[in-house]
This record gives sequence, C-alpha cells and structure tokens, in this order.
Amino acid sequence: GELKRTLEPETELIVKSPFMVDFDAIAVSQSGKIQYYILYSTEKPLTDSDRIEILLTDNPNYRTAEGVGSEMLLKHAETIYGKATLFYSTSNESREYVRFASQTSKNLHFRTISKTHRSAGIYPSQSQEYNETKEFVETASIRSIQVLCSPQQCAKNSRS
Repeated sequence: GELKRTLEPETELIVKSPFMVDFDAIAVSQSGKIQYYILYSTEKPLTDSDRIEILLTDNPNYRTAEGVGSEMLLKHAETIYGKATLFYSTSNESREYVRFASQTSKNLHFRTISKTHRSAGIYPSQSQEYNETKEFVETASIRSIQVLCSPQQCAKNSRS
C-alpha cells in the first residue's frame, strides 16, 4: 500500500501469474517499460498491508551501487566484485545464479544467462543436485538482480 501511494499516477501495476514456478509477480511499469517485479508466493497473493520481500529487475537501467546490472557480461562484473562462482540446484528448478568473491551484500542474488549456450557456466559432465563452477562461457552475463528481505530482516528494518 505504501509503494502504491508513492508511485507516479501513470505507473501501471500488472499481475503476472504464473511468473515462475512457485512465484507470481506484480510488474511495475512506467511508459510501457517494466521497471521491476514484486515477487510473491503463488500460495499467498499480496495485499496492501503485506511487506515486499523480493524485488527482481532485468531492466539494465537499474544497477547496484557499484554499477553491476542486467545485461553486464560476467567478465566485466568480475572486475568490480571479484571472481565469479556460478551455481545451480536441481531442487531450485536449476535456476543458475552467480556470486562474486568480493560481493558484500548477501541480499543480492544475480541470475545468469548466455545467448549462445544452454547455461552460462561450464560444469563437469556429471550433474548432481547442487552444481558449482568458476568457469563460464564468453557470452555469460547477468540476466536479472533479485533483492531479498527475509521476514525477520523486514521486521527488524521496520523498527529502526
């Protein structure tokens, strides 16, 4: 509800259901361009009194304080955040993510993509439930950024 009151009048809020496995989303759109998505569990639609716990953007206009954003090649992001480690878990729909050696925020999650390969990472041929690598294809880039706030963190932040 607070967010709705602060948005510009021409901002559109568009429900995307389903958005991805286990999540629906509200797309926040301005001038016909999606700025970001508010994700929520498919089991519990958001109400105006709920706290936002997950934001996701694939809009390259949004970047971290250090300048990392979607569409940035991983090799360029490494110059900012240090060595990349790519990983996925089959129990998490095999969604591939990357973390960086010098990344300070644990609340930021970067998803990966490659325009030329099935995955951005180069993994050993035997796939396990959890898979990790430091090798990636030349075209590997950041697909999207997720900002997460656990219920405990959100409650803590609202009191300070």
